[in-house]
Amino acid sequence: MGVITVSRQIGSEGTFIAKRVAEQLGLSFIDKEDIEKVMHAYGFSAFEEVYNTRPGFWERFDLQRTATIDFLLTAMRAFAKVGNVVLLGRGGFGLFQGYTDILNIRLKAPLAVRLERKQKEYGSTDQEARKAMIEQELIRTSFVQTDLQYNQNDAALFDLVIDTSIVPPETASLWICDAYRQLMKNPRIDAKHTRADLVVDDVLLKLVTTMLGRNET
Repeated sequence: MGVITVSRQIGSEGTFIAKRVAEQLGLSFIDKEDIEKVMHAYGFSAFEEVYNTRPGFWERFDLQRTATIDFLLTAMRAFAKVGNVVLLGRGGFGLFQGYTDILNIRLKAPLAVRLERKQKEYGSTDQEARKAMIEQELIRTSFVQTDLQYNQNDAALFDLVIDTSIVPPETASLWICDAYRQLMKNPRIDAKHTRADLVVDDVLLKLVTTMLGRNET
């Protein structure tokens, strides 16, 4: 069992590709809504607010915000521990560096291409699409770089970086599937950890296992 993390730019077709990969490999697709279910079960109801707002200077030191982010990472570890999942976003690529059985993917595309896609998706004008996308990207970048302290623009943190303006989504999903199968057959020899090394509370692990419809081992 392994894990795929998918980091994507808005408008890069990342969600579609991640879902397609999960479907093709028979893995569970995990996105923000799934993470929220776990966090709400543990009383972290402010996750949406934390994720969707850029913190001011003093907010970075807010204890509730810090606790929420810490538990987000704990929940991510739980999903990875169960395994056979595709984790969409939430900085998974940074959290799971140096694992033999975790594949980190980055999906991107030029701004003009991404704007055109969003315009078609929502029927908005170029100016409206640009404004909405820039604001969303600022929030997402702030969360990953400020709160999690990972750099999603560092190609060295990814096993595969794909420009979806050049590589069609269906082809990209096939590439990722092939890379995952190769990693499962030939785990990286320079990695220090495996999913089995992840330490997760038994109660949380049971919750995630049940949520994914898996049998406990």
